[in-house]
Amino acid sequence: MNAKIDLALNMFYQRQISTREQLLNEMLRIKMVRKNLADDTNIITDKEKLFQFMKKTTEDELGFFPADRDDFFNIFQILKDIDLIDFTLEIYKNDRSGKVISPLYLNRYIREKIRQLQSEKILITEAEKHLSELRELIKQSPDSKLTLTTQLKPMNLLLKLAFGENPNVTIRFESIYTDCLQNARFDYIYSLPTFSYKPDELGRTFITRDSDGVALENMLGHLNAPGTLDIIVPAKITFAGLEYEKLRSYITDNFSVKNIYILPEGTFRPVTAIKTYFFTITTGPQNNVEIGTINLNKNEFRVTDKKMIPTWEFLAHADWRIELLLSEDDENIQRFKNSNLEKVKLKEVAEVFRGKSILKKNTTPGSISVLNISNIENGEINYADMDTIEEDERKVKRYELLNGDVVLSCRGTAIKTAVFEAQNKTIIASANLIVIRPKEKVSGEYIKIFLESPIGLAIIKSFQRGTTIMNINHADIMEMEIPLLPIEEQKEMVANYKKELATYKKTIGEAENRWTKIKDNLYNKLT
Repeated sequence: MNAKIDLALNMFYQRQISTREQLLNEMLRIKMVRKNLADDTNIITDKEKLFQFMKKTTEDELGFFPADRDDFFNIFQILKDIDLIDFTLEIYKNDRSGKVISPLYLNRYIREKIRQLQSEKILITEAEKHLSELRELIKQSPDSKLTLTTQLKPMNLLLKLAFGENPNVTIRFESIYTDCLQNARFDYIYSLPTFSYKPDELGRTFITRDSDGVALENMLGHLNAPGTLDIIVPAKITFAGLEYEKLRSYITDNFSVKNIYILPEGTFRPVTAIKTYFFTITTGPQNNVEIGTINLNKNEFRVTDKKMIPTWEFLAHADWRIELLLSEDDENIQRFKNSNLEKVKLKEVAEVFRGKSILKKNTTPGSISVLNISNIENGEINYADMDTIEEDERKVKRYELLNGDVVLSCRGTAIKTAVFEAQNKTIIASANLIVIRPKEKVSGEYIKIFLESPIGLAIIKSFQRGTTIMNINHADIMEMEIPLLPIEEQKEMVANYKKELATYKKTIGEAENRWTKIKDNLYNKLT
C-alpha cells in the first residue's frame, strides 16, 4: 500500500470515517476542493479560508464534512496529491459490494482487444468496475471517442474528476438496466453487468427481467453496423429456458455470436463465485463460432481448448452449453445425441422442485425429519440420524417426499442421486436437494439410472452455475433431456440393475468378511 494512502486512511479511521462509502466521499471532497482551488496558495495554507471554501464548494453535493477545520486541513494536506483512482482501488480491494470487482488481468485483456480493434466509438459501461486499467485504456485510444457510464452518484463524480477534462471522453450518469443512451450507437461496447438482480424501473419492456439479460439486450441495441459487443454473463444465459430461450433466439435472429469462452474459476471473487462466460457478439455475419476456455497464466488471460464450430451447426443446438459442445468428441455424448431414442424434457414427465430452506440452528427434536445431502451415500438414503424440525405439517406439505421421488444434490462438491422409499414418518427435502417426482411415463429408479450414467452426469454438470461449489437450479434441471423408453423396458432395466447391485453388494460383503477373518487369524498369531 502507498504510505501516504495508509497514513490518510489511519487519519480517517481515527475520526470514525471508516466505511468505503465515507472514505470515497471524503476523498472526492478533497479532489473537488483541489480542482476548484487550482494553485491558490493563499487559501491552501489558511485553515479557516480552506475550511470555508470546502463548505461552499462541496457540501451541497457531498453533505457536511464530519469533522472540524483542523481535521480537514490535515487530511487535505495529505490527500491533495494522492491519485484518486489509486485511492479508490485501495479502499475497494477485496470488497464484496460489487462496486470495483474486475481484476487487473481481465481489464488488460479487454484493453488489448480494444487496441487491436481500433474502434472509433467505444462504450464502457459501469466504468468504475474497470478502474485498474481505465486510465491506460484512454491513453492508448487517442483517436477514439470513449463513453463511460455509471449509475452511482459518487462514481459519476469520480469519473468526472479523473477523466472529465479529456475531450475524447464522455461520462454518462445512466443505468444500463433501463432505457438509456438515447440514439447513441457504438462500434465497440464492453459490459460487465451486475448478475441476477431484478431492476425496479426498466423504462421499457425487455425480454428478461434479470439485470444480466436486460443489459445484454440493451447493449445490443446500441451497436453500430458493423459493431462488436463483449459482455460477461452468468452461466444461466447459455441454457436457462423460458425468457432466456427467447433472448438467445433474439440474438441469433438479429446478430451473430462470434465466441463464447468459459472464464476461470474465481475471476470475480470475493464478490461472487458463480460460473461466468465471456461473450463476443457482432452485427456482421460469422461463418464460425469459436468456443473455449480462458485460463489465467502468469497473470494473463489466454484462451485454451479452442474449438471452431460452423455457425449453422451452433444454431442447430437448442442452447449454448459449450461444455457439451467442447465434449462432443466424448463417445457417450456423441452416442446420446445421435441415437434414435425418443427424448423428452424432465418437466414433461416429472414434477421438479427444490427442498425447503432450513438453517442448522433451526433444527430441533421434532416430528418432521429432514433429508440432507449427508444422508445420501453410494446412491442410497440412510434414513437414520436425520435432522428434525417441529413444524405444522400443513406448512411443509409441499416439500414432503413421496415413495419413488428422485433426489438430486444441487449444492456441495459432489453430484448425488437416490430414490426415496416411504417411511413411517414424515420426511421433507432440504434446500440442498432437487426433488424429481415422476409421472406415469417414467419411474424414479429409471430416472436415477440415467442421472448417474456418464452422459447424465455430463449433462448435469453442464447446468452448473457455480464453480468449485456446485450450484444447480431446479428450473434448469426441468429442461434436461432424458431418453424415454417404453415403461416395460424401464422396469426390465431397473430390475436388472437392482439384481446386479444386490449381487455386487453380496460379493463385496463376502470379500470384506473373508478379508477380516484372514487378518484376524494373522494378527492372532502375533499375540
